[in-house]
Amino acid sequence: MSILAIDAGNSRIKWGLYVSGRWLAQGWTATAQPHLDSQLGKLPAPKKIIASNVAGSAAAQAIETVCAIWKMTPHIVQAQPEQCGVRNGYATPHQLGSDRWAALIAARHLYPERDVLVVQIGTAVTIDALGADGRFRGGLILPGLALMLDSLARNTASLTPQQHGKFATFPDNTADAMFSGAANAIVGAIEHSFRQLETQPVCLLSGGDMDILLPLLSIPVQPADNLVLEGLLRIAQEP
Repeated sequence: MSILAIDAGNSRIKWGLYVSGRWLAQGWTATAQPHLDSQLGKLPAPKKIIASNVAGSAAAQAIETVCAIWKMTPHIVQAQPEQCGVRNGYATPHQLGSDRWAALIAARHLYPERDVLVVQIGTAVTIDALGADGRFRGGLILPGLALMLDSLARNTASLTPQQHGKFATFPDNTADAMFSGAANAIVGAIEHSFRQLETQPVCLLSGGDMDILLPLLSIPVQPADNLVLEGLLRIAQEP
């Protein structure tokens, strides 16, 4: 079966076409100016379209436009109380973001007998704990690097650096100080969450800013590209 999976995030809309046991094609477009129809219009028609959308109405319209090419209705994923071997520990299961839910399902598929810390580093950072028994225990949401830096620049009178910062242990200029502070906040949250679990978990790291923060972490980390797409695929394949 051919499956088109679409992950509409706050900054990017990622997609992948899965055919005959492999990803035949993958790509992305900016959420602010999506061009999904031009990217996907020449692909062979899928048998099923599945999507996660946490980016609002504009992304929803872009997904609908693509589906109209083949006169298909997409399966828009919502978090469930239980699905694909994952039990949702949220007090109100449907409040959990569909991207986080799909990433948890992907993690369960990759490491079915391990505790897993699922970290996605994008516009927002999410840090989610998945038990070896398949139970989602809960997680954190905090601003990503760009949001932290933008908030500092917008809400202070003097923190307006004229250049992009880089990481330093003890920065000697404002741009580096802001960047290093934001990076340390995210790294600290990841490492603190890692150490709260009783057994050492597998820490899966995904998202657009993964490569920036990966060298700063002092815990063992497994990079994992496109966790949401992988989770959407598992949901689509569920009987």
